[in-house]
Amino acid sequence: MIVVSSAASNTGSAVADALLAAGHQVRVLGRDRDRLRRFVERGAEAAEVRTDDPHSLREAFADAHGAFVMIAPGLIPGSSDFPAHQRRVISAYRRALDALDGLTRIVGLSGWAANYAGARGPVWGLRPLEEALDTLTGVEVTHLRPGWFMENALPMIEEVRATGTAHGLIPGDLPLPAIATADIGAVAADLLAGRRKAGAVALELQGPREITLNEITAAIGEAVGRPGARYERIDAATMREGLLAAGFSPHMADGTTAMTIDVAERRIAMTQPRDAETATPTTFEEFLARLIN
Repeated sequence: MIVVSSAASNTGSAVADALLAAGHQVRVLGRDRDRLRRFVERGAEAAEVRTDDPHSLREAFADAHGAFVMIAPGLIPGSSDFPAHQRRVISAYRRALDALDGLTRIVGLSGWAANYAGARGPVWGLRPLEEALDTLTGVEVTHLRPGWFMENALPMIEEVRATGTAHGLIPGDLPLPAIATADIGAVAADLLAGRRKAGAVALELQGPREITLNEITAAIGEAVGRPGARYERIDAATMREGLLAAGFSPHMADGTTAMTIDVAERRIAMTQPRDAETATPTTFEEFLARLIN
């Protein structure tokens, strides 16, 4: 049995899809059983749990041989103390997974922000999650540290479609280690199923090449019939104002802006080389084509 937490999330669903496609016995976890129905229809078990409830988590992980874990939700726009939420989730996982009989492998979703000790905002909890999982005994733990998710470009698609322009705080010419969620799921599934052995405790996953937001915007423009689409950089105050207008609390707007500044100023960056172990196959152009076509 392999248990996948937060299976309704982008990454959790990619892990569950890859495991089910390979014929594994899977139990999917989530806050809403209805959102897990598509996995059940393919043969998975389902359990409705909260990631900050150690008791329900422990029952859900019972008889697991492998477990995929992540902090979820990864963003609560209205939160006034998001680190407190992250601490509760981390503690719940630590208590639920400790000394479970038969559990031999854990894959945790972290991120490239875990490379930076001063990480702020929604990514603050990634390193504490890694540290908590590392305290578990008798279990092989692998932390996946993917770079910039290609799914971050989804709002840009609608913006370019409507106006021919995308906006953001990150410099348009900054090379980003973009990666598709489906590729993260494939790596996690291979590790959990024992088809792959990690050469390091943490794997900094990224796509086949870096790509800039200028290139991403141009590719989106071509795909949606807006040739010549351009990317324009905004300042931190403008980004914060936009988040507040979208319903973010001041706390979450400040944290999300700070996190983005850390990427823009290269404090959040990859430290491992792109090689056979860390590179994944999907290009941004392929990701975009699957999304739009």
